[in-house]
Amino acid sequence: MRTRSAFFKAPWQIEIRQVDLPDVPPEGYALVDVDACSICGSDVLWAEHGIPGIDDFSPFGHEVAGRVAALGEGNTALQIGDRVVFQSSVFCGRCERCLNGRIDLCKEGPSVWDRRALGFSDRMLAPAISLTTCEGLPPEVACLTEPAGVGFDLVKEAGIAMGERVCLVGPGPIGLVALALAIHRGAIDVTCIGLPHDVKRLDIARGLGAQTVAHEGPLDGLVHLRERFDHILLTAPPNTIPGALSLLAYGGRLTFIGLAHGDPNVTLDLDAFHFRKLQLRASMASPALYFPAVIALIQNGVIPAERLISHRFCLADIKEAMRVCREDRENVVKVVVTPR
Repeated sequence: MRTRSAFFKAPWQIEIRQVDLPDVPPEGYALVDVDACSICGSDVLWAEHGIPGIDDFSPFGHEVAGRVAALGEGNTALQIGDRVVFQSSVFCGRCERCLNGRIDLCKEGPSVWDRRALGFSDRMLAPAISLTTCEGLPPEVACLTEPAGVGFDLVKEAGIAMGERVCLVGPGPIGLVALALAIHRGAIDVTCIGLPHDVKRLDIARGLGAQTVAHEGPLDGLVHLRERFDHILLTAPPNTIPGALSLLAYGGRLTFIGLAHGDPNVTLDLDAFHFRKLQLRASMASPALYFPAVIALIQNGVIPAERLISHRFCLADIKEAMRVCREDRENVVKVVVTPR
């Protein structure tokens, strides 16, 4: 079976190839007809700088919604024709961590990163365990389940309680989902900090009920926000963490997800960290969990997935879609690509 699949290699080499997939998937796998796939910030980062450990062209796209086209043996939870979303990492259910109830720490799940075709394709091969049904959602909205799940994990890891003061640093799609969930959980005095060119993203944050601040430079320069928040949710490069800590109140907690664009090392004043009783947590939604809950929150409008879609492209225009993500930060929130 031949299918189109988009490949990239740093810096900014993108092409569509014809690749072969099996007519009958192997045991435990499914063939999925892709209906929509959105562009992740990591796709843009890797297209520019490369994927660690991979020097050749690679298929890409992991925020996927589609329909089950064929099933390998051993799949009892899915049926052909089911509308599904794709979890970009899964747990195995058999290792010691899983059997001790810590599926969130599993590192033994089947690989979801097929080297022939991923989400920017007409069709892809996926472990059946990585697929969650999502009937009733338009594919362009359903494909945002994966990044929304990352935002869900961020808020869950932070442990935000009702009446706590929250600041989001970095109003990308994941951050905006986390902001909506924090407000839904009862956060107060909610503020969102973005860069001056985050015009559309800050506008969405205001629509969700947050105060917004456009700021470029170290966050400790925001004197009027120092020691104000019980929680910082940070979806920005790690070098923003030291300045963000200045915004935490006594006993506050910073929870972050973000990749470095250069040096990943930061320097912290640990004496101040200790005497102010601060906490620093990392969120990493791998394995990806909570998809049924996230789908329900999208369906009932708590997660404003459709409002995050700013651009739509077809697969033939994947180069232009990636260019827009790279160059039009003022207007881009989430870019969705469909096969046609």
